Formats: sequence, C-alpha cells, structure tokens
Amino acid sequence: CTTPFKVLDAPSLRDDFYLSLIDWSSQNLLAVCLGSWVYLWSPCTNKVTKLCQMEDEEILSSVAFTHKGNHLAIGTKSGDIQLWDIVKGKCIRTMKGHNARVGTLAWNSHLLASGSRDRSILVRDARTPEDHVYKLLGHKQE
Repeated sequence: CTTPFKVLDAPSLRDDFYLSLIDWSSQNLLAVCLGSWVYLWSPCTNKVTKLCQMEDEEILSSVAFTHKGNHLAIGTKSGDIQLWDIVKGKCIRTMKGHNARVGTLAWNSHLLASGSRDRSILVRDARTPEDHVYKLLGHKQE
C-alpha cells in the first residue's frame, strides 16, 4: 500500500531532535504535544481530544504513556513533569527536580526515568510522594 492510512496534521509540532513530542499507547492512543497543548488521537474513532494546556504558555518537551496506557507523563521546558490520568482527564501529580527542559521520559512499571538538558537523569517512583528516588549525574550531553 503506497497511500498513507492517516496523515498527522500537527501545525505547531516543534522540529527539535532533542524532544520526544509523540507517543503511542498500548490502548491505541497517540499523544501529541503542540506548543503548550497535549492532544490525544484515537485511530479507532478518528477522534481528537484536547487533554490539557499548560499554564502560562509553558512549552512541552516530552511525553510518555505508562505500559498500561492509562497514565501519561508530560515533561516541560522548565523541568517539571506532570502525570495525567487520561481517563479522568486530570493532572494527578507534578514532579520537580530538573532545572532545564525534560527531553526524554521512559517508564518501567511504576518507575519513570527522565532525562534533562541539565545533564541529570532522575528515576521516580510514581507510588511514593518523593519527586525522585535516584539521581544520576555525569551525563555529558542532553
């Protein structure tokens, strides 16, 4: 098949190698960060939903679904990470710790690793109230 099934119309998608602005969930949802907005697209229904907009026009820099696909971590340019319940459409937690943009996020069960332009990697346990449980330093690049 040479014809695409769907063309992603993402007019404000930032062209930056160090950002992770799109993620696909195990629930078959696509999360896309456009400016300060996060959108969810379902290929089954072809429906686009606005999940959230960051306050004060905060720029988004990364996004990652949990393995079950019911929660979404959103990294920002200021270094914060918000954890969203996508079923309820609510932010359930904001985690701090980085002092520069969060360029990548990766889940392993309940653990979330975040890499930042500040050259640190933070490992966070979503079950605990602490912002992070491990801090890895010495990373030479973003």
